[in-house]
Amino acid sequence: MDLTVQRARHIINALKNGVVPDCDLDLLCVGRSREIKEFSRCFELVSEDSGTVKFLNGEYGSGKSFFMNVIKQNAVKNNFIVSGIQVDRGFRFNNLEHLYYHVMHNLTLNITGESVTSFESIFDIWISKLQNDPDRGRAALEINAVVSSLNKYNMSFARAFLSYIKARINKDRVLSDTVASWLTGEKNIPANLKAKFDVVGSIDRLNSIDFLKAFIKLITLLGYSGLIILVDELELIMNERVDIRRVSYENLRDIVDICSSGELGGCMFVFAATNDFFIDPEKGISTYEALSQRLGDAIDKSNSVMHDVRQPIMRLQKLKVEDLQELTDRVIEIYKVLYDFNPETSNESIRSWTLISCKKFGEKISELSIREYLTKLIEVLDIMEQHPENRLFTSELKPVRNDHSEVYINRNRHIKGG
Repeated sequence: MDLTVQRARHIINALKNGVVPDCDLDLLCVGRSREIKEFSRCFELVSEDSGTVKFLNGEYGSGKSFFMNVIKQNAVKNNFIVSGIQVDRGFRFNNLEHLYYHVMHNLTLNITGESVTSFESIFDIWISKLQNDPDRGRAALEINAVVSSLNKYNMSFARAFLSYIKARINKDRVLSDTVASWLTGEKNIPANLKAKFDVVGSIDRLNSIDFLKAFIKLITLLGYSGLIILVDELELIMNERVDIRRVSYENLRDIVDICSSGELGGCMFVFAATNDFFIDPEKGISTYEALSQRLGDAIDKSNSVMHDVRQPIMRLQKLKVEDLQELTDRVIEIYKVLYDFNPETSNESIRSWTLISCKKFGEKISELSIREYLTKLIEVLDIMEQHPENRLFTSELKPVRNDHSEVYINRNRHIKGG
């Protein structure tokens, strides 16, 4: 495993605290090869100026949030700009201008191998090239060509962006910051400041999609592959009043339509939600037939036999036993890099001890989340490394399936796993 001690420390520390590391997720992603291949196909479509939408659905503990981070990391590596947001009290899906605002304030991109989060960073390389071009006329023509293309989507966006570029080149930080605030959906900008870059009003529910189209066109003109928008915890829409919930579903339907038709090309939305969002007969999407029909009806809804990852709804299964073992093996290898530690017991027994430890603290193993398992696995490894004299976890356990449960055999004793 080609991994530095510093990166290993970052991964183990994140897992210890129950959070997803912000790098090297490929080292921890197991059992998702078909899903990753499908997203690679979707990325290719988006880079060809098509639009697409995907819904992630899975049981509690299936790893939706982790996989959303895998998608984000892979998208950034493939030169996409990514925006990751989640539905909560600060962001409701019934308001498209709020969607635009949150998309624009949660951007991540790749610059010279490093992931950065900044609206201004999107233009750094381009502006640097313009400033260093000895042919000022050529630089002006390039700027005018970009602005002319943006005019087709929204003239106010195009005028503001031209002012933004000029302010950046002239190092007028006050003006560039003001224009950037307006372009990213801020509303409380005084009229006298907006007059400096020749715009009136602000982004609203009527023009927010046009502004999004203009932004996507802009980033593709600058050489980025497109925009990937990740929206987590979509099921919280079900907690809203019926009128707000209905408008939210209407907005979802509109997004599916404009992406699928190609009207919003160069963009992909990925929504993650629990099972209830898809099946609840009173508050879920089944209450809004126009949206439900667009998402289709898979032949094998559980994906238990015919795993069709190309459906609009991608159902994530829980990790199989062999996947869980592979994940354990990988974490142990990362742990070895960090602490130069070689456990005295086998990796299979460490997995069994970890599951027993989860069961001991009241967790039903059948409902165990990947996060909970990894947190407990690091705890087991920490105890083994810090207390080599303690023989608690040195016994070899043999897991044996018994109907729907797993029993662990330790010498001549039986330990029930659950």
